[in-house]
Amino acid sequence: MSEEISPNAQGEQDIIDKIKAKTPNPIVALVALIIAAGQFNDAIDMGSSAWDWTVSNFSDAPSNERLSKIYIRAASDILDETFGSPVYTKLANDDLQIKYYKDSKFILSAITSNDSIDAFLVFPKPGFVPEIKYHAGKADYLSMTFSTSTRPLESLSNIARSGNYYIEEAQGGRYELLYNSVGGYSEYLSELTKEQLQLLAKFNDQLMMEENATSSLEHLREKIKPNFYGYSAVDLGDLAPAILTKLEYELITD
Repeated sequence: MSEEISPNAQGEQDIIDKIKAKTPNPIVALVALIIAAGQFNDAIDMGSSAWDWTVSNFSDAPSNERLSKIYIRAASDILDETFGSPVYTKLANDDLQIKYYKDSKFILSAITSNDSIDAFLVFPKPGFVPEIKYHAGKADYLSMTFSTSTRPLESLSNIARSGNYYIEEAQGGRYELLYNSVGGYSEYLSELTKEQLQLLAKFNDQLMMEENATSSLEHLREKIKPNFYGYSAVDLGDLAPAILTKLEYELITD
């Protein structure tokens, strides 16, 4: 004869199953012990608190929520209100200031002037999936090569001991009439292969010599994926200094 389960017991079991699916195992075990001792309501409160803690520490949601508050032409005060004081600051020129902020999931580099945000770049840490559906490259921008996702408006590169990088403005994006979507590759986030470095060097040389670099740019964009993105209302020449050098990156992340 099968044992009949009471409606209350079944309800408790359903809630436990939901907590198990969302909460680390040690916390699940403790919740189960509390329920066994008859403190069902206390256990559910603990499970909810554990879920909130899990979301804030292991989910991308809080970081994406903070990023959603930052936009071009917003008052620059929102940066400190959202991320705290900058961890590093430098001047791009007499008018533009570059501020760097740390989040558990990324580094944010923001260019400000006249108390407003003119541009910002987001450098994701491994595993972080930013919400970038309004970017010209759409939601999967960071998982595809440049040539697969966007068309360039303007491009810049750098080959130097301070760090190799490529950055471009891209056509499109929801707010393209207000500002440009930008993206790029920085070697301090992930190393270039020998082939990629050769392609970048060739494009960089042709750009410096003011030669026709169309073909080398196409080959470069076919072989490299972006590892940072952003939005900008300033020229690429003014934006490029916001890309951290290797030493700056080490200083901020150590």
